[in-house]
Amino acid sequence: MKGLFIVFEGIDGSGKSSCMDSVASEISKTQRTIITAEPTKGEIGMLLRSLTETIPETEALLFTADRSHHTQEIKGWIDDGNIVLCDRYYASTLAYQSAEMNGRSVDTGWLRTLNDKVIIEPDATFLFDIDPKEGLERVESRGEKSKFERLGYLKEVRANYLKLAKERKFIVIDASRPKEDVLADVMSHISKLI
Repeated sequence: MKGLFIVFEGIDGSGKSSCMDSVASEISKTQRTIITAEPTKGEIGMLLRSLTETIPETEALLFTADRSHHTQEIKGWIDDGNIVLCDRYYASTLAYQSAEMNGRSVDTGWLRTLNDKVIIEPDATFLFDIDPKEGLERVESRGEKSKFERLGYLKEVRANYLKLAKERKFIVIDASRPKEDVLADVMSHISKLI
């Protein structure tokens, strides 16, 4: 049996990671499941996590290099019949890095060209959509804030995500609802794929 590749996208605080963990708990009862994320825990991913300041184009190249290696792993897992659940994939790069931060952004066309050479299309991509203000409140309540958590910036990221969702036919999930409702919605979509 060939596996599936399912991606969870959205701004921090949207609940995508928590929902993915719940989905994995459900699916793994009957299917072989692998949970993964980007940036990865490999050498390039760890380098990305350790960077404090970098040129946006350099960061984009590093994300794409990490993704290129990761995609080869994902292909192998799928070929072995696993359901692969991934917390972020190429849409994160397109949504975040084409948004303006500190007066700079990366050209969307260039980001697409880079990524189109290394990605595979997921069987489903869920976009957990939430008002950036609510997402930020959730992040702040956990005490985890990164350079990406600025309201104006996240509004642009959200707009980029919604544009991508329309272009690439992502499944948009209203992430402002209770966790149980969000999980039920996601599971109903996944059950049609399995």
